Amino acid sequence: MQLGWSALLVLGAAFGLVYGFLLQRGDFCFTSAFRDLYAFRHTRVLQGILVAVVVTTLGWGLAMTAGWATPDRLWVPPVGWNSLLGGFLFGVAMYIAGGCASGTLYRAGMGYGQFWLTLAGMGAGYYAFLRLFPDVLAPHFFEPLAITGPVTLYRLLPWPPLITAALAVAVLLAAIAVVAGPASIGRAVAETAAFFRQGPAALLRLRSWDTRAVGLLLGLVSTLQFSLWTIWGITGPETRLVAVAWGALDDPARVAANPYVANLFRDYPGLVPGPEELLIVGIIAGAALSARLNGTFRWRRPRLRRLPNALAGGFLLAFASRLTPGCNVGNLLSGLPALSLHSLLATVGIAAGIYAAWKVAHLRQAAAVRSCGVEPASAPAEGAATASPSAVS
Repeated sequence: MQLGWSALLVLGAAFGLVYGFLLQRGDFCFTSAFRDLYAFRHTRVLQGILVAVVVTTLGWGLAMTAGWATPDRLWVPPVGWNSLLGGFLFGVAMYIAGGCASGTLYRAGMGYGQFWLTLAGMGAGYYAFLRLFPDVLAPHFFEPLAITGPVTLYRLLPWPPLITAALAVAVLLAAIAVVAGPASIGRAVAETAAFFRQGPAALLRLRSWDTRAVGLLLGLVSTLQFSLWTIWGITGPETRLVAVAWGALDDPARVAANPYVANLFRDYPGLVPGPEELLIVGIIAGAALSARLNGTFRWRRPRLRRLPNALAGGFLLAFASRLTPGCNVGNLLSGLPALSLHSLLATVGIAAGIYAAWKVAHLRQAAAVRSCGVEPASAPAEGAATASPSAVS
């Protein structure tokens, strides 16, 4: 079923509202997921991400097998060393900025001035990439680092998509069982079911939702979006918004002639915002709505000492997302369910980049503490009270 442009605009705004609402309720920040794993061995958000990947993978496999969607809707970029290198830089940027691409949006919606500055830094990063792409990045970065074209298990294996998806999920669950123990999966399922038994009215009053429940809902919503329209991403649409602003301030024909811009807008009626850009706006609005309903919305002035992190981190976040290409949502929540080799490499790079940035910060902090003659405190055990990601980002 082909939907018209107006219908797609409505869908984009609606899906954005839902994503924003869910991300805010789960405090679903990918930076926190990896940082808490490395620093404290806490897996609260990481469990939600894994649930989202599992549900989305099975949902998309079902959608393609049932004929609700076709494989050409999958986002499967070419494979290159840039997949790994760009992902690494994106992970470093996530740590510097204190938030991921989606986390920046939902926290901006909650009233964090710091993350509005991060968005400003990201805008500058997208603009710099677009200007450098034709003459510098395309010939001297992407082409030398290219390995092969798009690779996905859906094209390599001759089975129905649902069988391929189920096999991939089985491998992931087996790995989780080996690392965390077989009982961890059953316990997670039981606790998630208990969360939903509270009922809609009680859930709406909760300030924070179980991240595994949020991951389940994100996977279901993503499957619905994939069946009706396309995958969801963050930094691609944000790049389009910057291109639209550039065109408004410059010669639109010259901007549209940029090869990267031309590819971004190949299915658009012109250099105008479209449904995916409304999805971005919807995420901010959905997060603001959720924060209003649970009493967590308030305007927060940015901390002066964090301004360099917001601006520089945002710039690198945007620039690295184009080098990879893709962000935490595009690669982890859309690329991994597409069984894309590119997104697997990018995910490894993102995890490694966050670890490297955290390790450097940790070593610097430990050295500063020792210089004062104090031994650094040991990490708390799993389940011990820690500052919320929003408070420390």
